[in-house]
Amino acid sequence: MDRTRHSGIVDGLEAMKAAGLIIRYNLTWEGPGGEPKVAVWRACDTPDDHLRKSIAGGLAGLVTEAQLIIVPSAERAP
Repeated sequence: MDRTRHSGIVDGLEAMKAAGLIIRYNLTWEGPGGEPKVAVWRACDTPDDHLRKSIAGGLAGLVTEAQLIIVPSAERAP
C-alpha cells in the first residue's frame, strides 16, 4: 500500500461524502501490487454509471472505474 496514494483516495472520498454524493465508503488494498478497491454507498439518486464516472474523475490518477464498486441501495449503510 502506498501511503501517499491511500491518503489522496481517503481525502477525495471524504470530499465526496461532504458534497453529498456518498454516505459511506470502504477502501481496501488487494493483490501483489497492492491495488486499491473502493466500495461506496450512494447518498443520491445518480445512476451507477454517472456516479462511477464522477468518483473516478474525482480520484483521477488514484483509482480507476474498474476499481470502484457501487453498493446497491438495498445494501445501504445505516
